[in-house]
Amino acid sequence: MARGIRKGSVLLPVAMLLWLPVAAGAREPAKPVSSNPEARQWVDRAWAALDGEMSTREIDEAVRCLEKALALDPRNPEILVELADEYYQRGDQMPQGTAAEIEPRTAFFEKGLAAAEEAMRIGETAAAHYWMAVNLAAASEHESILKRASIFPKLDKHMDWIEAHDRHYKYGGIARFWSKVVTRVPGVLVRMVGEDPRRIFQALEEAIQSEPRFLDNYLYQAEFFHHLGRQEEAIDVLDRLLRMDPEAFPEERAYNRYAQKKARQDWKEWTGREQHPAR
Repeated sequence: MARGIRKGSVLLPVAMLLWLPVAAGAREPAKPVSSNPEARQWVDRAWAALDGEMSTREIDEAVRCLEKALALDPRNPEILVELADEYYQRGDQMPQGTAAEIEPRTAFFEKGLAAAEEAMRIGETAAAHYWMAVNLAAASEHESILKRASIFPKLDKHMDWIEAHDRHYKYGGIARFWSKVVTRVPGVLVRMVGEDPRRIFQALEEAIQSEPRFLDNYLYQAEFFHHLGRQEEAIDVLDRLLRMDPEAFPEERAYNRYAQKKARQDWKEWTGREQHPAR
């Protein structure tokens, strides 16, 4: 786990991970820049597609436009990492209940990993490290326990680099990454690699404090509580999230709306109630 969360058996202050305020008024990461005018037009179209919603339709359109941009500017690392992000988002929204469903889902993660790896070959950045780690972890989700354990050193390396160079990447992305990894792998694997799930909660709390308008952090915190069996606290966080205004952070309203969509699904599953009172 990244050193801001774990170092040996000693918990370092998580505030060290997130002590700088996040700059307001811009999406994270920033829109890709290209010297090719036609590529810039395709990037603009991709950016516009994801301005308000993050459904598969909008993601597919963004991917189509970014692939057009990349064909015109193939050595552009910013376009590559944006594609790595969207390939992951597309795969993550696909079902995974059967082997037939897992294969196309994993294919998106593998494409995301390849795009991030290509960006890394051009230049080392937090975005390239982050989307390499995210797609690698997702692509390995249905592998054997030993195979999944073997990638943890690589995941550590990626998150350590981000902590050292851009610790606030994506409003607490390090905390969300480890939260998802720990909640999606068997407990025996968590113990095998020496991770302590209790440490992650503090990092999520710090991420919320650093940028309280970014609703995805609340969702991850609620799902982490749920994973730990702390049901009342999980529902309290969902309630708080579902009462918040996604437009309070207009640059990230698509993320915020999608976080609330997933929160409503969790609310129904965890409480047995069809709708949250705020609706």
